[in-house]
Amino acid sequence: MTDENTVKRIIEAALFAAGSAVTTETLMKISGLGKKEVTRLVTDLKKEYEDRLSGIEIADLSGRFVMQIKPEYAEKVKDVAPKELTSPQLKTLSIIAYHQPITKAEVVEMRGGNAYDHISELQERGFIELKPHGRTKMMTTTRMFAEYFGIGSTDSAEVRNKMVEIFRSRGGQSDITRFTFQKKLAVTEMYESLMRMCGITNYKVVNPYSPTEEDLKILEDTDILVLAKGYADRLLELNPPYGGRVLEMSSTTFGDLIDDIRLVEKELGEDFARFGKHSKKEENINDLKELLEIYRNKALMVKTKASPATEMSAKILGELGIGLAADGIIVSPDYKTTSKGKKVKKGEVVFPTHQNGSGNLIKRVCEKYDAVIGGLKEIDKAEKENAKAEKNVKKSKTKQVQPEAEE
Repeated sequence: MTDENTVKRIIEAALFAAGSAVTTETLMKISGLGKKEVTRLVTDLKKEYEDRLSGIEIADLSGRFVMQIKPEYAEKVKDVAPKELTSPQLKTLSIIAYHQPITKAEVVEMRGGNAYDHISELQERGFIELKPHGRTKMMTTTRMFAEYFGIGSTDSAEVRNKMVEIFRSRGGQSDITRFTFQKKLAVTEMYESLMRMCGITNYKVVNPYSPTEEDLKILEDTDILVLAKGYADRLLELNPPYGGRVLEMSSTTFGDLIDDIRLVEKELGEDFARFGKHSKKEENINDLKELLEIYRNKALMVKTKASPATEMSAKILGELGIGLAADGIIVSPDYKTTSKGKKVKKGEVVFPTHQNGSGNLIKRVCEKYDAVIGGLKEIDKAEKENAKAEKNVKKSKTKQVQPEAEE
């Protein structure tokens, strides 16, 4: 019969040879002992390593055991350790771990085209697996992933919580600690005020249209970019092309701004509370709704029918509830051609579009609405005065043609 010390050394050798976590059941099979005895011997081994102040430790991962380098020595020996994942691969893996289950398309949307190569490498090394889900496949992390990062479970919620814990502690052996789970936001100058509406202060301002070297560096490190609708195609012309998530915003109406806030909230999901303030977001949405109601009441005073020169004009008139007619007063933006080069019909009422791309978005919408309502009311007033003048002229003519009374 094998003595206890020999069995203990067999267990020690098994943990060393595995290079990853070993289950209690596997150690029972190797040693020929029961669960209670195996657990006791591993606990003894763990204490022996602790007592001799070894650079190696045995960690208990909820019934699985791993022999590993102590965190404080990991950096010293990294040059002789097995090949680690690259930083880009780790970032892709972290996104999968944090958002799982997730599709390839969603990861590529966040990380760019290089994520396809990362996913292949991660799958080959056993860190992730793809499972059929309807017509697509969803990616999740594996037990090997959990063992690699010292996580005691493959449960997605526990993995997510542990990954956040690892990041926050800035500890451990892996480069995963360099990855921030808080997505990095960048916005064009136009949408700075939108960030304030969401209570968000942690973002970068960037010019993706005519970028400087600094702008390109910001874009390379940006997970979510907020810019005006219709400009996303320009990002493909950059060198290198922007590979993160793009949120295209419309800011013509108050309804647009409410939708923009909701879109930012939806995109950030659980991360929203780390970036912004739900109370601030709701407060601004309520303010926008009140402002819209105020302007709709103002628009009730407009009697003249309008004819929109562009889709933007139609959007404003529709939100204000102003009546439309084919032969109505033409309402147009202050530009002569659209971004596609189409000529815009000159309007009798013109509203500003703030083509300089800066300024408070709420103020900009107010100025559009004031211009439209004010312009139409002026025409109402002019038409009323003309009608009154015509009536007076007719009255005067009627007086002149009346026959003289008989004597």
